[in-house]
Amino acid sequence: MKDRMNALFCAFHAKDRMLRFLDDFPEINWTVTQTPAEAAAAIGMAHIVVLNNRICTPELGAALRSSPSPDLLWIHFITAGVERGLAMGLPPGVPVTNAAGANGPALAEHAFALLLGCMRRFNDIFQAQAARSWRRLEISAKMRGLEGSRVCIIGLGAVGREIARKLRAFDVDVIAISRSGNDSNVSAVYPRERLCEAFHQSDAVIVCTNSDPSSYHLIGEAEIAALKPGSFIVNVARGEIIDENALIESLKSGHIAGAGLDVTEEEPLPPDNSLWTLPCVILSPHVAGGGAGEGGYRRQKDLFAANLQRLEKRQTLLSLVDTASTAQVPVTETRPP
Repeated sequence: MKDRMNALFCAFHAKDRMLRFLDDFPEINWTVTQTPAEAAAAIGMAHIVVLNNRICTPELGAALRSSPSPDLLWIHFITAGVERGLAMGLPPGVPVTNAAGANGPALAEHAFALLLGCMRRFNDIFQAQAARSWRRLEISAKMRGLEGSRVCIIGLGAVGREIARKLRAFDVDVIAISRSGNDSNVSAVYPRERLCEAFHQSDAVIVCTNSDPSSYHLIGEAEIAALKPGSFIVNVARGEIIDENALIESLKSGHIAGAGLDVTEEEPLPPDNSLWTLPCVILSPHVAGGGAGEGGYRRQKDLFAANLQRLEKRQTLLSLVDTASTAQVPVTETRPP
């Protein structure tokens, strides 16, 4: 392996905070691009390609797969999500890693804020404030508290574990749906096959699992019907994990008391979608990972540094994505990446 490696950084925009990699890893020859077309043209002899999931397009995937470089050693996503990268197609045989957990605390905080906002009726509070209407009795009658409730977390990765830790501080009984995880802050872990059983006893559900073919519409009409009447759903993972039409019907009927959604099946959410106007829904525009600050960047940097050392020593990389067993998942984002 050459002493000095070449890396292509495919930035999402000019102010991408991850561009600090250029200063923090001066031992690497960096080439920076900001569009998929630029990235495809600059792959050249890169040993490392650093990607943002949102910049992935079929054209970029084709360029990666047909790269003349025999030296491509590693593809790293600075995002936790990699579904657009998987959908565009990645070169076989090249290890792929992601940054799962780097923004875990920020995502957990946002999930917590959405849940509290729904239960404490913040939509009603803001509407009353805008109308200068003192609706004390009406709003307080609809409020719910977290203390003594049971919340089901779907996915016990870094984000799910952080959410569980925070919920325990609010005297919540936490259960989870997980294929392999466990955590000391969780009282019971159920496999996906028993999801309805877990939902039947849950006052709220927080979705933070990975998006893959097995999780597409994991929460559908039957699963939503299994939830307690008056329960809440929060999603900070990917929109396609929940059957949106089933969720909307349940919200309209009142079976689900509220939803806090950072993600939707189609992004940006079309103006005519009912989620915009349902009074029991809090929407945020896919920003749950924002505000990670220095802690988030430090975790990104530490992971990249550890994997760079492992690459040089020909050791197995950390945070590997299993591209061999993960098929394409639906990508419904319509905005330019």
